[in-house]
Amino acid sequence: MNPDGYLRVFRDRSIALLTSAQANLEVAVPSCPGWTVAELITHVGTTWGWATAIVRTGARDDLPSAPDDPSSTELLEWAAEQSSQLSDALKGADPDSDCWTFGLPRSRLFWFRRQALETAIHAWDVQHATGQADPIDPDLATDGIDEFVAVMLPRHIQRQPDNWTGQSLHLHRTDGDGEWMIRLGPGASLSTERTHGREDVALRGPVSSLYLWCLNRLPSTDLELVGDGAIADRWTAEVSF
Repeated sequence: MNPDGYLRVFRDRSIALLTSAQANLEVAVPSCPGWTVAELITHVGTTWGWATAIVRTGARDDLPSAPDDPSSTELLEWAAEQSSQLSDALKGADPDSDCWTFGLPRSRLFWFRRQALETAIHAWDVQHATGQADPIDPDLATDGIDEFVAVMLPRHIQRQPDNWTGQSLHLHRTDGDGEWMIRLGPGASLSTERTHGREDVALRGPVSSLYLWCLNRLPSTDLELVGDGAIADRWTAEVSF
């Protein structure tokens, strides 16, 4: 996806997220255990504000503070303002310009992608908690798995380097082109390839469902599983974002 595409996703999904949150702020969010919708909105708004400062300055920044004990209306208005500020910052940014990030690429393009994906996933969380969740757009979900295995999963493995000893997974998209081979460990090692192959366990299904499974939003029972299901169960228990 290109920067304009990421920006369109960010704007669309931020509206969907905030719309679904209205009148539902006290509802629990099953896909984010321990959070209510209000707590998820606080997290998202804070993240949007943080990303805005980084995109504008190119430098690492501290997480901003959310309003103290706001009313429902104030919380949603504050979050909507954070969304608008980030949209404006991304619209005015050169995607290829140097910028602090916590993964590749080391440019503002990282934040176009990260915030589109972050917002799409949390829009799904709120919709899932309050009604019917939209599936993730297939192109975005494919890109999301690419980002997940290249940026987010290595961070997890490095934090828990002794959890995996070489177990392997194969993700196979059934609604278009897309396959990923993932080997976890030993130690902090991780290898991924965008190819077909035989692994300890294979998961097959629509790419939206595969991406949501990677992020522990859907169970493996929503996918076709071949091989050692215990590895998929371990993933669900240990890989969390």
